[in-house]
Amino acid sequence: MLTVPDECVQWCATEPHDVAVLDDTVAIDLDWWNRRLERDEIPVQLRGRDEDGRVVESGQAFVRRDELAPGPLAPTDLESLYLCAAWLYSHRDRSRARRFVDVRSWRTPDKPFDVITAAFETCRTRPSLLDGGPFREWSGWPKAPGVGRPLLSLFCWATYDAGGERPQLLDQQAVASLIRHGWIGNPVAGNFTVKQYVRYTDLLHDWARRARTTPELVEMWLTRDWRRRVAEADDRRRHHRH
Repeated sequence: MLTVPDECVQWCATEPHDVAVLDDTVAIDLDWWNRRLERDEIPVQLRGRDEDGRVVESGQAFVRRDELAPGPLAPTDLESLYLCAAWLYSHRDRSRARRFVDVRSWRTPDKPFDVITAAFETCRTRPSLLDGGPFREWSGWPKAPGVGRPLLSLFCWATYDAGGERPQLLDQQAVASLIRHGWIGNPVAGNFTVKQYVRYTDLLHDWARRARTTPELVEMWLTRDWRRRVAEADDRRRHHRH
């Protein structure tokens, strides 16, 4: 069993969950996303809030993490997924290159959204995420055209409404940090099977219980810790060159 680093316990104790996690706000270029959604005939129009908190549909807008679930900014699961994508790929601390997500299935051109709709259903609760079925990839994840593991994990976090442990955001930096702290697992988050993802999520929940905090804060600390170590290594290399 891995020991929770003291630095993690100390940092999490100083960070209010509602502020650090739920209010984690990202600036999104709505025009960039909505032009591409319209071009590809995907029935989604992203929304966000301006600096005064009003809902807007164009220009730069702000979205909090707790607004990613279906609600005023994203009335449907499909809109929620695209809002998750815009939030994740625009977040300066998440190391995600901005790319457009095309969820249409070309195998069923007359019903291009049937496959992603089935994926939404299996993401709703954690037991169903582990069940086998025809809408599965070999890795156990639901078939979700164009959607990578990190994005799907964020959607699962945003839409989870059942009891038990909540799915957590799968971030490459957090995985790298865990491995440095002794976790034995797949080093590439994008290649995680569902079982590996569940191990990762279970560890975040375990550390959170022992640190008397939330798994979201544990994950945030892991990503911060990795970025700090990378920055320190970069500084040492620059110093060595000079």
